[in-house]
Amino acid sequence: MCRIAAYLGPHVMLSKLLEEPPHSLKDQSRNAKEMSDSNTAGDGWGVGWFTAGQETPGMLKSILPMWSDLNVDTAPHAIAAHCIVGHVRLASPGVEVCFMNTPLFVLDQYLFTMNGELKPWPGPLARRMRAALNGADEANVRGFTDAEMLAALWRTCLRRQDGDMGQALQEALRQATDLALGQGGSVKANIILTDGATLVATRYAVEEEPASLYYLFGEDRWQGGAVIASERLDDGPGWKEVPPGTLLQASRRGVQQRSLSTANVHAA
Repeated sequence: MCRIAAYLGPHVMLSKLLEEPPHSLKDQSRNAKEMSDSNTAGDGWGVGWFTAGQETPGMLKSILPMWSDLNVDTAPHAIAAHCIVGHVRLASPGVEVCFMNTPLFVLDQYLFTMNGELKPWPGPLARRMRAALNGADEANVRGFTDAEMLAALWRTCLRRQDGDMGQALQEALRQATDLALGQGGSVKANIILTDGATLVATRYAVEEEPASLYYLFGEDRWQGGAVIASERLDDGPGWKEVPPGTLLQASRRGVQQRSLSTANVHAA
């Protein structure tokens, strides 16, 4: 599995999420504490961000491990943003480590990333998901990962949901789940997506144990903003575990959560 994290609040440097906390994404890339299959996520990394007045996000990503990429020593300390999403990757078996397969993904004015796995992948499940895509979204798929395909499916669902990010994500997960179970497979999908004003996240699994996910809001050490992360980024107060089968929406006003009304959600 991968490790993901996001911040929404007053402008901070990207390093506030990637490097500065004791258990930052950089630390998690080689010292993860709650991954089920490894303690290292060294198959690349990505970060996306929004700044004031910016309609489309900026993005950096690399196939190098975060701990050995010199870009991490420079860019995160020079770029400030009010909304940041980061990802350190542990590639699924049989899925190539290359730039196109490296999360995260820009879809028009949105950022999307996932920690998880759709099974079986690729094969018939990938073909059936691709067949469900809007033509424009199918044409924009560049890599071969389940994460990018689910992102494209979400974008297709968003077109039908009149811009409701959470409702579209719920619909995309329902379709992906039906297709995976139809192939005798499973779904594990902790997702973070954003338009720069709202963070939407899920902790979700079917036929699998859900991956870890936490959030906090309003803490001074985080400038009063919202943070969502696979693992607690520090030992300070305020962190709350996201319940399995939950859709989370965070804005500058606070955090709301509701149960995903998708059949067969794993309950811990």
